[in-house]
Amino acid sequence: MGIVEEKVAELKKYRPKLTKQEDFEDFWQLAIEELFPGETGSASWKINVESQKILEEYKVRFDLELEEYPYPLKHIKVYKATIEASDGTILHGWYLSPVEAGSDNKVPALVRFHGYSSNKGKICELLLWALQGYAILAMDVRGQCGDTPDPREYTSGSFSGWMTLGLDSPMEYYYRQVYLDSIQTIEALVRRPEVDSTKIGLFGNSQGAALAIISSALITRFKDRVGGITARIAGINAGVPFLTDMQRAYKEHTDGPWAEFDWYFRMHDPLHEKEDEIFTYLSYFDAMNFAPWVNSPVLLAVGLKDTVCPPPTSFALYNHLAGKKEIMVYPDYGHESIDSHVDKQISFFASLLL
Repeated sequence: MGIVEEKVAELKKYRPKLTKQEDFEDFWQLAIEELFPGETGSASWKINVESQKILEEYKVRFDLELEEYPYPLKHIKVYKATIEASDGTILHGWYLSPVEAGSDNKVPALVRFHGYSSNKGKICELLLWALQGYAILAMDVRGQCGDTPDPREYTSGSFSGWMTLGLDSPMEYYYRQVYLDSIQTIEALVRRPEVDSTKIGLFGNSQGAALAIISSALITRFKDRVGGITARIAGINAGVPFLTDMQRAYKEHTDGPWAEFDWYFRMHDPLHEKEDEIFTYLSYFDAMNFAPWVNSPVLLAVGLKDTVCPPPTSFALYNHLAGKKEIMVYPDYGHESIDSHVDKQISFFASLLL
């Protein structure tokens, strides 16, 4: 057995115990019901963190607002896309679809989620998929480096970045709303008249991989309990996933966003007296804890030299996935977009959606 084979064989055995809390499922059902209150009433958009009571109400919509954007290709329509999130924030993105797509000629569709501290990306990046015949939607993650703000109020300070925003409570934590935004984005795409709602794929790298996995998990878990969810996910490609097996990721990182916690502890808790409490809060957002709810086929990519999301954390996610799955291991890649993986990704989605 070679060096790489030996290492991979050991990683495939790594299946840490899930860290989800007893109320993990109830916590997320309450969140999903904010988006889908049977679509007969209003959904909460401002909640008192302590009492968990609704302060204001808001009717969540799933309509993409599209503004055609001039682009010199005859076969693809390009649009600036916006949607009003469940807290009133306007999310910005791109939407591309084949010219021939319509209500009488529905096409498969993809949602691309971007990495940490990035944005919706460039049109040319999305053409790879639109030219294959997919409709594709890519939206900013709120507050990061795109056109979408994060106007939410947090009851305490944080270190530069987004990882420590709202750490006083899982109800207030930054990623709670980001995960809801992601589900709303998927549902908005599915309801487009030119989209085949039975052929939806999700993909992304790093943070984007986590958002794809977690969105699919929440949709799958609650689609039969919460009225109004029409999305069904046919496949997921997750590259070098972030936000998974969080405790080990924090212990082993040598680069990337986990360093925000190093500084957070230095400034707010230098003796780590609240460390257990903080990682209890973070357990509600750990992609590993959502993995057993995913039953769509998953193609996962990992670089063995990743110092941002250490390889064991990707295997922790992979080994807890419940459905059909495949992991591609790239021994000499780190935390990056793996060019060699793109052809595999194209084949994966083509086999499921085209």
